[in-house]
Amino acid sequence: MQTDFLGYLMSLGSESARLIIIRSKIENFQLPEESYLKNLCKLQFYLELERYLLIYDSRYISTEEKLRAEIRFKFPEIGESDAFVPLFRKGKAQEISIVQLYILTILKKFRDEDPDRDATKRRIEQLSIKLHQDQSAMSLVEQINCFRRTKEDAAAIHQEFGATFGQDFVDSVFAETQNEFNNYFERVDAVSCLTDIMPELFSSLLKETNTSQIIFPTMSEERSDVIPQEQTKQPLISQDEVLENLLDGYLLFDEYGTILNCNTRGAKIFELSKPEILKRDLFELFPEYVAQTIKDDIKQLYENTKKSVIGRRIEIDLISKNGKKETYEVSASNNYTSPLETFTLLLRNISKRQDTLKARISAEKAAEAKSTFLSNMSHEIRTPLNVILGLSEIISKNGTEDPGVLKKNIDGIAFSAKNLLSIVNDILDFSKIEAGKLSLQSIDFNLREVVYNLANGFEIKAREKGLTLSAHIDEEVPDVVVGDQFRLNQILTNLIGNAIKFTNKGSITLEVKLESKNDEELRLNFKVTDTGIGIPEEKMQTIFDSFYQVESPENAKINGTGLGLAITKELINLKKGELHAKSKLGKGSEFYFSVSFKTSKLKTLKNSPQQNSAKNKSVEGLKVLVAEDNRMNQFYITQLLQGLGVEVDIAENGQEAVSIHQSGKKEYDLILMDMHMPVMNGLEAISHIRQSNKDAIKKVPIVACSADVFPESRKKAINAGIDFYLTKPLKEEALKEVLFWLVDENKDIDLESVTVAPSPDSELSEKSKSVDIANLLEIFDNDREFVIALLEVFIKETPDDLKSLRKCAEQEYYLQASTVAHKMKSSFMNLGMTRHGYHLQQIESLIKSEATLEEAKMHLRTFEDLYTKALTEVNMKLIELKTKKK
Repeated sequence: MQTDFLGYLMSLGSESARLIIIRSKIENFQLPEESYLKNLCKLQFYLELERYLLIYDSRYISTEEKLRAEIRFKFPEIGESDAFVPLFRKGKAQEISIVQLYILTILKKFRDEDPDRDATKRRIEQLSIKLHQDQSAMSLVEQINCFRRTKEDAAAIHQEFGATFGQDFVDSVFAETQNEFNNYFERVDAVSCLTDIMPELFSSLLKETNTSQIIFPTMSEERSDVIPQEQTKQPLISQDEVLENLLDGYLLFDEYGTILNCNTRGAKIFELSKPEILKRDLFELFPEYVAQTIKDDIKQLYENTKKSVIGRRIEIDLISKNGKKETYEVSASNNYTSPLETFTLLLRNISKRQDTLKARISAEKAAEAKSTFLSNMSHEIRTPLNVILGLSEIISKNGTEDPGVLKKNIDGIAFSAKNLLSIVNDILDFSKIEAGKLSLQSIDFNLREVVYNLANGFEIKAREKGLTLSAHIDEEVPDVVVGDQFRLNQILTNLIGNAIKFTNKGSITLEVKLESKNDEELRLNFKVTDTGIGIPEEKMQTIFDSFYQVESPENAKINGTGLGLAITKELINLKKGELHAKSKLGKGSEFYFSVSFKTSKLKTLKNSPQQNSAKNKSVEGLKVLVAEDNRMNQFYITQLLQGLGVEVDIAENGQEAVSIHQSGKKEYDLILMDMHMPVMNGLEAISHIRQSNKDAIKKVPIVACSADVFPESRKKAINAGIDFYLTKPLKEEALKEVLFWLVDENKDIDLESVTVAPSPDSELSEKSKSVDIANLLEIFDNDREFVIALLEVFIKETPDDLKSLRKCAEQEYYLQASTVAHKMKSSFMNLGMTRHGYHLQQIESLIKSEATLEEAKMHLRTFEDLYTKALTEVNMKLIELKTKKK
């Protein structure tokens, strides 16, 4: 820890990702040796920690004044230091103290190099005394006069040290110190007053002289003032030459805007030559807002008002004739000439600097967003976990004696687990949205049931805060519509959840109205209204940003992922709608959107218990091998399957699963394979099973079961040879659908949570002869690039593979032919060309035995007949995909 002072401040805060980042910065920062610079760095860290405690730490309760008074009392050597004085001033008095501290810092920088060192030390002591005098008791007029005198002091020091050390060097020290102060006092608005007292920099090159010539002295170990030409024997350089060689564009103009002089660089900026730009109107060259600002400054030149351009530096964008935009730093100064007022204007191209700055700001924002996200996630994930672990411990200790208490605890665990899953789903949905791979379902569902069930669920949460929640659906809205029930539920959950979170008293209302309807579709309007804290008007455009929450002391105590509205907006966009918001600070907010649904042919939806019972009965007696290393998951899946009458065996890891399968002691109807296990993971186990002779004779369906929902993991599993991909937490209905598929002759399945991989045991229909691009895109989460790469590999490798297969068969290298057929099989199966894959599988298994050799050769001839058409079709599909991509 750098100091007890900063350590004490950090001890006041609650542990979070944001605080960890601040602590890391402090621990890795090397404080300067000079005490005045050391205290300025401590000040910068203090302001960052103060902001964290007062704004972001929900457990720390205090005010800015109290915290600063506490620091001043506990650490007087810090609180009474020069650097911390401005923190205990307000208004104009704070500006004066910042300016005095700024001048004091410059004096200390020159102290050791100044020939008149003792005089500088006395000046430092006097200014330090002034700094500690509280100007708050002064009248406003006295404060303004004090500020003016301080500005004059700055100008005098600038001129005095310029004569000693060289004006350019002193200019750089003044500018550098201002940048440092902007960092030290970044969170103090009064630091902007430094701009008002900054002397005109780089003036040594532009001042009018009596001789209109400037002499550049030679550099020696001893510095000296300008030496007459007779003594130096150096060539004279005219002022025009100096101006011509400036790195900045230079323009001299009068009070009417007429350009009197310039350098070549200044003319080129406006794509003109020097003769062309002279006598032109300056105001015509600049954008209207810049020209008008300069005019206003000239009109108010001798009024006691703050100038916008003259005496300051601003940044503007200029657009060239070819439309290219460049950013320039513009500084203008009054030359105090008479009888005609003239002004100097310098332009410096800072486009590259701006790009660097933008990149840095973007990186800082990304880091800040990441920090906020991690901090929020830490809280959001820990909260339901605490409930789950706490209630689980209570159940474990107290047993199950009271059925009512037990049910209440189990309900609490279930509710918290769903909340936790919702947070994880938010993160995953957001990643899918960013990748453009989130798709929508289109199924019949009961709209009224979804809305009212959702409202009933939230009504309990609203009542806990003393709020009322109601839902209203127009009578014209039909009960059953076609669309994505899950995503609608997610949208409304986010909006109602936010309404409750940001409402402390009053009510929340959900309304559904029919906007339009025809035979094919209907458009519905959804509106969620609350009487909560509201949103400031200037923040309305940013509330839909990722990881964003309106920043205020009140909102800082409210936690969340910062993803809800961003996801909600994108989901509504996917439904061809648009999310709108209205809000009044302190009055409440209204979020509304309109989306379309297809008209359903059904009037009601009924789930027949007899049908479910019959389906459940059909899977009785199936044998399933479950490869799972987690004991709780083993327990859950075993109970689930045994409840359906399914016989279950457990393998603790992938290697054990392979051994059990190879042993042949039992013929399994299905293998449920976890992807992440010790000894041998799921992918390796699947590969071993698929390459085994036993699997070649009778292929067992394999279902991958993983918490990893990202497309890359699905692709690897599908390439390894799975039939389905189920995601954890494992849903009972999804697993049932797989089991029903096993006993269903048609083997049709349509699951959002199940990825269907092509199977060589599927019916050898005409469709299986060709590549199904739509199915490939669905399997690989609409990853067009991956599908294109898959087709390119097929076109590149399979012709050579086929030649190799023919050669091996002709030369009777049958074991090698089997290996080549196995390799080729994956290429065709990955594209859904199951008929080709079927023949290759037959070749693979039959060609190794002399008894079945002729049958294998027959399959090879059939495959060769199919291959030419297949290659042509894949080429066509590849061209089509690439054309659409463009």
